[in-house]
Amino acid sequence: MEHWKYHNVTGRILLVESDIVLGAVLKEVLGHSGYQVNIVNTLKDAMGHIHSASAVILDIDTTSAEKELAWLDELQPSDKSLPIILLGLQVSQEVNHSLRMDLDRRQTNVLTLLQKPFRNEDLLDALQQAREISV
Repeated sequence: MEHWKYHNVTGRILLVESDIVLGAVLKEVLGHSGYQVNIVNTLKDAMGHIHSASAVILDIDTTSAEKELAWLDELQPSDKSLPIILLGLQVSQEVNHSLRMDLDRRQTNVLTLLQKPFRNEDLLDALQQAREISV
């Protein structure tokens, strides 16, 4: 099936997702594509697992992303090459522009913003591209 075209990709993904159902769905999608997925529900829990991850998928609240962006500030000095995919709701162009400006300020090319709703292929493409850039 072309739907699972990334079956040869491997890596350890840290998924920070507070929604248990969405986390389970994303874990299955990523697992079918060859990734090992560790799901945590909070940013605090994520810090204990970040050392073993080859990429991070972080579901953010794009209307009030201060805590997630602060977490990135903590994380980024230790590893600017760790690919991070930010999943966020569709928001106004103004909020989207503000978030992108903040991400650009971090001077890293491995941060990707993927807006919800997204197709599974969009997530897999973003993850593969981010990992290729970080190599």
